[in-house]
Parts: sequence; structure tokens; C-alpha cells
Amino acid sequence: MTAIRTFATAAAVAAALTFSAVQDASAAFKSGIWTGDAYISKEGQFQRCAIVGEYEGDTDLGFGLAANGAYEVYLINKTWTLEPGQAAKVSIKIDNLPEVSGAFQVVSKDTLGTVLQDRPELVQAFKAGSVATISGFFGTLKFPLKGTSKAFAVMEDCVRQVKSGMQDGKKVAEAREKVAKVRGQDLFKLAPQPFAWRVLKDLPQDQFAIPKDVDQAMKRWNAALVWRIDRGLGLVQSVGGNHSEEELRAELVKLKAPSCKAQLTSEADLRLLPGTQTVLPHVELSCSDVGNGTAAYEVLTFFPHASGNMIAVSHIGETLDAARLADNSFLNQVAVIAAQ
Repeated sequence: MTAIRTFATAAAVAAALTFSAVQDASAAFKSGIWTGDAYISKEGQFQRCAIVGEYEGDTDLGFGLAANGAYEVYLINKTWTLEPGQAAKVSIKIDNLPEVSGAFQVVSKDTLGTVLQDRPELVQAFKAGSVATISGFFGTLKFPLKGTSKAFAVMEDCVRQVKSGMQDGKKVAEAREKVAKVRGQDLFKLAPQPFAWRVLKDLPQDQFAIPKDVDQAMKRWNAALVWRIDRGLGLVQSVGGNHSEEELRAELVKLKAPSCKAQLTSEADLRLLPGTQTVLPHVELSCSDVGNGTAAYEVLTFFPHASGNMIAVSHIGETLDAARLADNSFLNQVAVIAAQ
């Protein structure tokens, strides 16, 4: 007689499988016939990575690896109209191994799922087996398991990467929380990136927004941080040493001239940090054609740093007024923080 074993109870499944249907995966990763993605709850909590195999017929087989390390199995059939929350008895047999039976939970109208609770041998069988035979109210279905070992590895790597990113995100959040408390002259002890972030934090987010692709933008502009402004962008860089406004203007003209395809004009002067006697070099550059028939304007203010170097904050706009407005707003917010 074939041995019958059970997997997770319906109650355990109901507690674990609370997420959007697996077939909505956007194929963030792919391995053979398997496509998958990471899933985040509406509250922003990481839930799982899941993969789905593209099989012939109406029913597909899928697997999940939850944030808590539990493996899951899914059956997906878009023609089903099931009642979420109900349970269905299902049996699984992989190759010549003992048959396993138990309750699958109705996750959504077209998806059944179960947790392979304390069943590492079944997980291994799905990874290494040839064919899974699954039976239930839908009849008996056979799923070739070709490529599941590699697909599981990709899914497991997905979970590792998400968790690593969450940890990195937590560290970033903690660092930003610490920077957010910086006041007074301590502002000028910060490196360019936290310096800019500290100032931007107190500026209107609809006018000074850090883009989602900030890492790519930073590389593209060779900047410590990049943000969007109305009709342009802002960025921050470090400048070694302490230079006069004319030295800075001359160096900037030399640097920008190759990318300006028409007339390049420049001005330099000194500004006072509002409410103080701190003098700041200030440079404005205007190019009538950057190569696509449009003009570009850049306004830069150079702030002192405790190291003796300078922090260059640049705002580049489609109009000179846009660049000047952003530069002035940033300057005034620096003054507010420095006076605290």
C-alpha cells in the first residue's frame, strides 16, 4: 500500500498565504520555463519571492519562498472561480516517492496554495524530481519538473537579495535619521551627500525631489547626490581646497566649454549666507545651445566645509530664473539650519 503523508493544515495555510495572486508576477527574473518576482504587502512588508512555470494546458505550477523561510506550492488556473478562504484536499506524488496529501487553501479565485511546513524532503523532491503528479477536484495533473533546481536557486537568491536590500535600507534610514538631527555649524562637517540630504529634507518635496534612479543619475553626473527641481535638476559635489569666485568661474568655463555648442557666458560674485558674515563664492553659466538646439543655465553656490574644502551645490535649469530660484531656496535653507 502506498504511504500517505500530510502537509500543512488549512489553518496554517490561511495564516501564511495572504498575498496577491502569483500569476500577477511581472517576471522580474526568469529561469527556463519559470518566471518570478518579489512580493511586497500594501504596508510595505516583504512577503515572498515566487516563481511560476509555463505549462501546456490551463493549470500552471508555482512555488514560493516566504520571508520566514517557508516554501510554498501553488496551482493556478485562470478558468477557476473558487471561493477565497476555502480549502481543497490535494495529493502530490513525485516520481516513485510516497504520496503526500493534505489541504490546499484557496488564495484567490484562480489560485490554490499550501505551505510545505517541516517538509524539507518534499522541497528537495520538487527540486530534483522528474515529474510531479498532483490530484484533487480538478482531476489528475502531471507537471514535468525540468529546471526546477535552477529555478529554486534563483528564487532563493531573490529572497536573499531582498533581505539584504532591506537591511541596507534600514542602515540608510538610521543614518538619515541621525543626519536629520544635525543643527548649527555641524552642518558644515557633513560630507557632500549628507549635507545636501539634510538641506533637502526641509525643502518642499514637490520642488526638490530625489529621483528613483538616483544611483544612475549620480554616476551620470559624477555627483554625490542628484535631485529634481522645476524644469531642471540639482546636484552636489566636493571641491578640493578653498578658491576665489574668479578661480572657480574660470575652471568651470574650461570644464563646460566642450559641451556647449554655441555661446557660453559666465558671471561670478560673492554672496553672504543670510544672517551671517560668511562669504560664499557664486557662479552662473549660460549656454545658448547644448547640442540639441536648447539652452541650459547653471547656478552654483560654494559652501565651506570643516575640512578646508568646499561643497559645490549646482542647479541646472531650462531657464536662468528656474536655476536661480532653486539656488536661492537651497541657500536660504542652509542659513536656517546653520542658525539653529
